[in-house]
Amino acid sequence: MRSFPLVAVFLCGCAVVPPAWEGEPTVVLGSARAQGREVVVFFALRGRELSDRMEATALPDPQVGAALRAGGFASLRLDGGQYSRLYAQWIGGGEGMGTVVLDGNGQPYAARPGPLDPPELAAFIHRCAEERPQVRSLRDAVAKEPRGAAEALALGRSLLDLGCRIESEELLLRAAQGGEIEARHRLARLYALDGYCQRARQWLDGVPETPGHAVTLGYLLFKERRHKEAVAVLAEPSRDPSLADDRLRAALYLGKALHECGEDDAARAVLSRLSREAAGTTFGAAADHSLAHLDSNNHGHTH
Repeated sequence: MRSFPLVAVFLCGCAVVPPAWEGEPTVVLGSARAQGREVVVFFALRGRELSDRMEATALPDPQVGAALRAGGFASLRLDGGQYSRLYAQWIGGGEGMGTVVLDGNGQPYAARPGPLDPPELAAFIHRCAEERPQVRSLRDAVAKEPRGAAEALALGRSLLDLGCRIESEELLLRAAQGGEIEARHRLARLYALDGYCQRARQWLDGVPETPGHAVTLGYLLFKERRHKEAVAVLAEPSRDPSLADDRLRAALYLGKALHECGEDDAARAVLSRLSREAAGTTFGAAADHSLAHLDSNNHGHTH
């Protein structure tokens, strides 16, 4: 489980000028690529409440600025409507609002469609900085063995975990066609993430029932709004320490599913434990967001 000293980051960043997300896109992106520097890009939809809120609160937040500086990232805000083609090319699904991270060659390797709270965005940026050496190494391995199924699976899994849908789909399809069974349930997870539940079930059909498979199945059931079934499936993997990040993912969606079942006390217990155990990670920040939602008494929503 990964963790980052977000409290220390916040305290160190308070006296520093917030990051400048503005700039001429061609200049910012061109300069970053010339320097081999990575860029965090936020696609905004001005006039949309969630987008405006993220732009006003998350982008200038000190802990976000500190995370950008610690990772050596440049930052840029683009209009999601004006640059819809880039959004589709880099992020894919969603209405046009989201965050993507480009490597030093201008190639996306991490993405989050939709809004993020300041702690979620900061944790996401920290994770990208931590994962960048592994992504580079895995990309090198794929370049050396372009037809290698195992290499494609390893890179596809890594990119999918970072939310990079488009490239991970191509890699996981190649791995599945090369006989890597693990790629099948990762493809099911990818398609469930994008809301293609029928396609996800087609890939999941016939996959051996491992703990990792259970996490994917539970997530798919959650996306299908079969929340009671999701709770039953996710309970065991949420307690399995061998699953590493997948255990945290299972706990997060177990908490969400319990809330959808009207079991808010149980949901709060699961999410509070996750918040403590995964403090400073994207999973911990997501748990905190869900806990805040539970306490808001504003449940007229869909997930």
